[in-house]
Amino acid sequence: MLQIIKIEWLKVKNYRTFWVFIALGIVAILAPNFIVHDIFVNRVPEEAQKLFGQSIYDFPLAWQTVASVGSYTSGIFSLLLITLVCNEFNYRTHRQNIIDGWERKDFVLSKLFWVLTLSTVALLTSLIAVIIFGGLGKAPFSIDGCRYLGYYFLQMLVSTSMALLISVLVKRTGLAIILFIGYIMFLEQILVAVVKRFFGDVGGLFPLQAGDELLPFPMIEKLVKFSGPYDSAIYLTALIVYIALFIGLVFRRMLRTDL
Repeated sequence: MLQIIKIEWLKVKNYRTFWVFIALGIVAILAPNFIVHDIFVNRVPEEAQKLFGQSIYDFPLAWQTVASVGSYTSGIFSLLLITLVCNEFNYRTHRQNIIDGWERKDFVLSKLFWVLTLSTVALLTSLIAVIIFGGLGKAPFSIDGCRYLGYYFLQMLVSTSMALLISVLVKRTGLAIILFIGYIMFLEQILVAVVKRFFGDVGGLFPLQAGDELLPFPMIEKLVKFSGPYDSAIYLTALIVYIALFIGLVFRRMLRTDL
């Protein structure tokens, strides 16, 4: 596995697009939190803030706020994964890896490395955001609520593993990106609305929606008394099942089809 990681690193260390995406992904997590912090902490009158009990960036609420904001902006890491995987097919480097002695499962493992790595980068960036913005608040540091970053990490794994599956099925960067963006921005939202309309709360168990149910924005949660209709364990189970399903389908595709 260490040899696989070394080869993957050699592929990207001088790849400018990779570093641009990484930078954009980090900014896409930090910048929205800066904007939300400025609006709700610096611009909302103190009297209005008292109506909600505490600032949304005070501990322990900061964990939930950062995770919730990040869940809407960190899809760029999935787009980077699509680019990396589809490049393998476009430039036939996946075939060269097999010729050089890799097994097909090694190729899949090399891409799962990026699923885990990119999700971890998003997690660590969010942790930094919690420390920065929570540290600016009036409440002392608290780990209560840190579970929300765990929910966020699972949602990231779902997003990146879905992006990996689309990539190995489509193999074309542009089309894969269009399909992925179309799904997360439009198709799933439509499916969630339709299923909830006709079949009830089960509509909240779609891949990315399950993560959203675990990560309500604190201000909205306070205003409308929002809470998911199912226990958190149900949504967590759904996320884990989706991760296993997507990865299983990737293995099936790569092990059984022509390269």
